[in-house]
Amino acid sequence: MRWFNFTILLTAAIVLQTGVARIFGLGPQRIMPDLLLLVMVVMAFRGARDQALLPCWILGLVKDLSSAAPLGSYALAFGLLALTITYLRELLYGQRLLPMMLTVLVGSFLVEQMVYLLCVIKGAPLADQYGRLSLGMLFSAGLTAALLPYGHGLLMKLHRWLGLSQRCGYQTNGGY
Repeated sequence: MRWFNFTILLTAAIVLQTGVARIFGLGPQRIMPDLLLLVMVVMAFRGARDQALLPCWILGLVKDLSSAAPLGSYALAFGLLALTITYLRELLYGQRLLPMMLTVLVGSFLVEQMVYLLCVIKGAPLADQYGRLSLGMLFSAGLTAALLPYGHGLLMKLHRWLGLSQRCGYQTNGGY
């Protein structure tokens, strides 16, 4: 991983997430794609296991800092999702976009559900709004999955710049 380049990508993604995506949010709830999760899934599929987990956790931590969720909830959820993807990517066959899109759809929804649960445990009065919030989470996950081909294509053009393999990094020792 080239950390300076990763920091530039992270800065661009957070600016797009907090600035541009919120402006173009859909509906009264401002449903928008989760660009940080999109970057995290592509990195988890393409990086070697020991090189992918820390950047994915950092992406979650940055999402924590830019949201109203309890600190560490997105970092925990992103880290667990990245760990799951790195262990299951051979079964998910990450060379194809459709399994990656399904992973983004399910993963995004599960991450948001986990953060919602942590917010409720922390004491946020959200229990009576579960249905409305879950529907928004599902639409956001669908929007994020729909943007995966574009995000994946962009990150694959930048794979050398970021230090990622162009193929899925199935090795655990960092070799390609």
